[in-house]
Amino acid sequence: METPYRADNLTQVPLEHYLGLLCRADASEVSRRLGLPWDGRGFTLTVLGEEKHISFPAFDDEGWTDRWRILFARYLLEGKKVSAPAGFVTYSQMPWGDVYNEKFRQRCILRLAGTYGFRPEAYRAVCAAMGAKSVPGSGEGFEFEFLPDLFVRFILWEGDEEFPPSSQILFSDNFPQTFAAEDRVVVCEYILGEMKRAGIQ
Repeated sequence: METPYRADNLTQVPLEHYLGLLCRADASEVSRRLGLPWDGRGFTLTVLGEEKHISFPAFDDEGWTDRWRILFARYLLEGKKVSAPAGFVTYSQMPWGDVYNEKFRQRCILRLAGTYGFRPEAYRAVCAAMGAKSVPGSGEGFEFEFLPDLFVRFILWEGDEEFPPSSQILFSDNFPQTFAAEDRVVVCEYILGEMKRAGIQ
């Protein structure tokens, strides 16, 4: 039977699906697969250096939007403990990256450049405030540890009167071990959202 259209289909329907799967998941299996301690009530993840609690299986903690609940519910259901990274790759170099690359460019690359390309001081300040590590090289590079051993590098080239701003985003090469192509887009949107939430102008 076809699911009727609802205004919240893009978030609420998938969220209901994944929360239903969480209710049938085994906490001990999740704990073993991800290397996360189970405290009898849920799991604690270190996200961008900040401890975040996910009650299991309800995932009804405050402070999570529906989109972030979907991302981290999928992580609990499908993710794996990653090995240490060997290097960094572009989005398109990862599995299925060529299929979703334009979506990634529109939602993440252009957003980063458009938000901070003429405000490099704000970019540096917010990255520093979030604990990102400066990365030497061309452009202004900062490295975020999204989850333990999973790194994302934002690189920004400032715009001027002659050239528009541009940016690049690199992932540690272990990301495909635990995040699918669409989830990798949402990971960067999460980081960009936290940068906005930091409120440094």
